[in-house]
Amino acid sequence: MLTMKKVPMLGGTTRNVKRLYETAFPIEQRVPFWSLKLRSNMNGMEIVAYYDEDIFCGFACLLATEDAVYLYYIAVADGQRGKGYGTKILDDLKQRYPGKTIALDIEARDPRANDNEKRSARRAFYLNNGFKPSGCGFKDGGLFEIMVFGEKLAEPKAYAALIDRLAFGLTHTNVRPMSEVKSKSHK
Repeated sequence: MLTMKKVPMLGGTTRNVKRLYETAFPIEQRVPFWSLKLRSNMNGMEIVAYYDEDIFCGFACLLATEDAVYLYYIAVADGQRGKGYGTKILDDLKQRYPGKTIALDIEARDPRANDNEKRSARRAFYLNNGFKPSGCGFKDGGLFEIMVFGEKLAEPKAYAALIDRLAFGLTHTNVRPMSEVKSKSHK
């Protein structure tokens, strides 16, 4: 049975999450872990670890607001992939935040990308778990597509506000319809 626990400042769980975070996401898509950890105690953001008995299965880093949850990072531990834990983590989040839109961003598919097959598989995973394309995206070193579970947020500004809140408003994400983002990225 999958159990969730908040990630403390120090300890074995924190080390497990940090190790997975640093191997699951490319350096250009990560903020320093100490910064992520510090933020997790503020502004509605949290990092939670998932265990199956005493086996570390993965983690999620998210921001919860009154209306929505933005899933900043989610990863399943290397040795636990393909066992249904990603779906179980998403199911837990859906149960913990009933009635709220859950949004996340993924690297958009690109036939020219070396990892396009992984991008397509990741997108298929979210589609199979009830997420839908929001029709919005943004550029941040690459092209990202926003996907949602539940009701769509009203407009691109709503997604941008969630993403920017993760950085305490120090950045501004230019979320636009995917058709606009794609056309500007291919020029």
